[in-house]
Amino acid sequence: MKLIVFIILFISNIFAYGQSLKVGVLQFAPPFSSKSDTTNHYYGFVVDLMNVICQRLNYKCEFVPIPASGEFDALDKGVLDVTFTPSPITASLLSDKYIFSLPYLASHGQFLALESDPVHSTADIHDKKIGFFKFNFAESEILNKYSTNNKFVEFTDPAELLNALLAKNIDLILINHYAAKYMVNISESKVKLVGDKIPIGSGYGIITLKRNIVLINKINNILLDMEKDGSYLKVFNEYFGSNSKLQ
Repeated sequence: MKLIVFIILFISNIFAYGQSLKVGVLQFAPPFSSKSDTTNHYYGFVVDLMNVICQRLNYKCEFVPIPASGEFDALDKGVLDVTFTPSPITASLLSDKYIFSLPYLASHGQFLALESDPVHSTADIHDKKIGFFKFNFAESEILNKYSTNNKFVEFTDPAELLNALLAKNIDLILINHYAAKYMVNISESKVKLVGDKIPIGSGYGIITLKRNIVLINKINNILLDMEKDGSYLKVFNEYFGSNSKLQ
């Protein structure tokens, strides 16, 4: 009898939590997502956020690296069910094929320079070689605004971007504001923020194919619930609060 009860409970648990959700994340984009060197373990802000969402959906999160072909191609081919877009929500990303969740984070760009550099504000940015993180600024108006008197160099790895600045191969970095704060922290104050954060797009959202509208509506409701019950703020403060991992 005990064996039968155990089998029933075991099978019920499989049905309750066996459905997995393939979630696309970047392998190295701290503090948002990173992959452990030794295991297939992902960590970071969007990973923690998605784990809460999956738990409330009764799904199992399966984190999958966004392939070189991009997140949209991976969604089209079924490699991913949903993904966190590294680019902010903009009119150019909206289409009849994909659907975004409500924004889970405000989107801002930020310039960085070496602490020793005399540049202090965006007004000082001219005749500079600026490295930018490709995934944050696809078709961004910021690039157009500053491209007249400056040269932009594209990077796909934040670590290479920071190393290029420290080696003085570039003069400035343009990257997501929160990633910029992370870079200031890990560089032991060798780099500094330049100017204020610059609004770009309409925030960062979770994206999926439009046929998954039922799923995205559930995710939206969970995001709203998390905001109400304080669980979103708990995850946010873990990475971006005054006593966060970035400080």
